[in-house]
Amino acid sequence: MNTEISLLTVQQEIEDANEYCKSHKIDISLFDEISQRFTVLMRSLVDDEQYIIQFGFDDYPEKPYLIEFIHPETKETGNPNCYPAGVDSFFHPNGFICHPCSRKAYAGYTGVHSEWSMPSWRENAGGLKNLSGIIDCIFSRISDKTYYKGRRK
Repeated sequence: MNTEISLLTVQQEIEDANEYCKSHKIDISLFDEISQRFTVLMRSLVDDEQYIIQFGFDDYPEKPYLIEFIHPETKETGNPNCYPAGVDSFFHPNGFICHPCSRKAYAGYTGVHSEWSMPSWRENAGGLKNLSGIIDCIFSRISDKTYYKGRRK
């Protein structure tokens, strides 16, 4: 996929998400064109726990975002304790978002869903087809006692 298309698409999606983010005190960093990443900072309304979420966007929107949580204290990634704990597998116990909107859920990353087809990810993503939908879903889950059980230990 063309890097310019990825950059323009992500710029527009960040712009589209800005109003929602401002109203919920969610910060989106300026994106890094070279590494093709940006971060989103949000806090749970349940326990004020801070979550830093990195979005990789190489080959986006052909491929879904590469979503990674960064531990706010240690800055490590890839560890399940960087992620929220929930009552279902959306925040997967192995440390990734288990949904078609998350590249890490596919074969070649975690291998959990080798039956999923990455080229058709948007057809299966429901309301999580863009940055606004993904941010809303994550924030809603970490702010709802029904779904959210604190930071994964």
